[in-house]
Amino acid sequence: MRSFAPVLVFALLGSPVLANERIDRLAQAMHLSDVMEVLVLEGQLHRQNLDETLLNNSGGAYFEAQVNDIYDPLWMQDHLTDALEVGMSDAQLDQAIVFFESDLGQTVVTLENSARQAMSDPAIEDMARDAFEATERTTIQFTLVEEYIEANDLVEKNVQGSLTSDYNFFRGLDVESRADTQDLLAELLSQKESRAEDTEAWLYAFLLLAYRPLDETQMRENIAFSRTDTGQALNDALFEGFDRMFNDISYQLGQAVARALRASDL
Repeated sequence: MRSFAPVLVFALLGSPVLANERIDRLAQAMHLSDVMEVLVLEGQLHRQNLDETLLNNSGGAYFEAQVNDIYDPLWMQDHLTDALEVGMSDAQLDQAIVFFESDLGQTVVTLENSARQAMSDPAIEDMARDAFEATERTTIQFTLVEEYIEANDLVEKNVQGSLTSDYNFFRGLDVESRADTQDLLAELLSQKESRAEDTEAWLYAFLLLAYRPLDETQMRENIAFSRTDTGQALNDALFEGFDRMFNDISYQLGQAVARALRASDL
């Protein structure tokens, strides 16, 4: 019995290590740390917008410090890696690693991150939206981007995520008075159609910009991966992680705005 004990202990201890190695390797292949940097940048832009629209530019260093604490890139990435670990099997993680470590996978990730960072600039976002509006719907590039959006259910998932994120922001903002949640939900749901239209326009603008350098073969390979069980599991896990992350961030931002408002009233 003693001769088998070390093997058993290794098996019990080794599995989590291997699982963590898979997650770390996939996170590295997907450049998740770069994604977090872009989100932190967007968070600062969002802080400026909240300061202007809700705080009359009175937030100052106090509000800025709170937002800096909220947008912690390591904490944010943990939400995604936890979701990947829960939502994907070892075999699916291995298959995702193979794809994202490939030349195509690395190209896709780099193009997406570069486009996302570029569109953090409102002027570039406007240009990308204008380019989308001017794009012929019958071109192969548009058709393939459309297929990619549909394969990953990007419009519906993003709309649902933005609505729940806003709901949590207002929960945090009104944490003391607890406004009628049913009224808040009804108000947000009434915006769903307009949110869907704007989200669809943003997605097309973003992906047409990001994937412009890809040829038809590369795009079809990217879409084909998205339609596999692994691609679908990855997509679902990422949305689960992003939704939890943004819900937490939005709730904390609501609280930060409420504290800044109280401070300005003193």
